[in-house]
Amino acid sequence: MRSARLILLTVAAVLSLAISAVASGQRPGPVEDGTLSVRDGRATIQLRLKGGVIGRFGRGKLTVIDALGDTSTVVVRGAERVSSPNERTTVYTGRNIRFRIADDKRFVVRISASKINFSAVGRGNGWLDGWGNPAKGIYFDGSYSLNGDAYKSIPDVRDPIELSALPNGG
Repeated sequence: MRSARLILLTVAAVLSLAISAVASGQRPGPVEDGTLSVRDGRATIQLRLKGGVIGRFGRGKLTVIDALGDTSTVVVRGAERVSSPNERTTVYTGRNIRFRIADDKRFVVRISASKINFSAVGRGNGWLDGWGNPAKGIYFDGSYSLNGDAYKSIPDVRDPIELSALPNGG
């Protein structure tokens, strides 16, 4: 009798989890999101992403273009100025800005700053453009890791990237 109750309780728990997963729209199987991590960046970085970004930077500008609808979570702390050129775009400027952005629809985020540290998870594309200038003796733009690859220097010229589950978009 006791083992029958345990089995019944276990089956009820598993069914409850399955029903809540279906109700929330989650799909079974592996997640297909890619990742981007930037450390100590001096660059302009743009992502068109379905997912989330969390990070900070020392001095610069953060531009967020929301997806259509009001599903975005945008939290920005430390901005000295905030402007909205149109109803979908918000620009944050200042020093020591911290941010968190997430959406289940595509959004665009552009960071043009120094001392950039952030992580992004999701599916999308974008580009990196480091501020290094070897002619002026500026060699280090920071480093980045794309889709779990080893960290490497941010390129000095605009370089396209693809966030995907497989390394290097493959």
